[in-house]
Amino acid sequence: MKKVSFILVILSILLCACSTEEKTVQIENKDFANTLFVQKVENNFTSDKLAMLIEDPEKIKQALSTVEGLEAEEIDNDELIRILENHDSYYMFGFFEGESTNIQKEDYGFQILEDGTILFNYNQLDNSDHPLVTVDTHKDILDDMKAMLEITF
Repeated sequence: MKKVSFILVILSILLCACSTEEKTVQIENKDFANTLFVQKVENNFTSDKLAMLIEDPEKIKQALSTVEGLEAEEIDNDELIRILENHDSYYMFGFFEGESTNIQKEDYGFQILEDGTILFNYNQLDNSDHPLVTVDTHKDILDDMKAMLEITF
């Protein structure tokens, strides 16, 4: 009986370990976007004063390169929404292809929370089937992005 219990415990540990699928954030084509829309949500509120468009291709590539290589795990869309609802202040980064006057749905995007957690709306370009959340917090990334992109809000 002890042997069966031991085997069941080992199997359950293995199953739990396999249930969260960790991935490395990969953005193979950083040339896809010609517009980056940055918006700050502050106390669950935002305005035009807390938003900016960036159309410099080099800055857009740098922003994408900053988050590439991070370790993240898949979550479902409901969990992504739940996490955002539990944080009243964060930055949203939306990458668009096409005219900046016709921004409807981003091709790629992520949110950086105040604690350094990063939520990716997409596990790859234009595929929101499996959002990701970073395994670790990255508190310096937001400050680095704000400095690099000259965000003053």
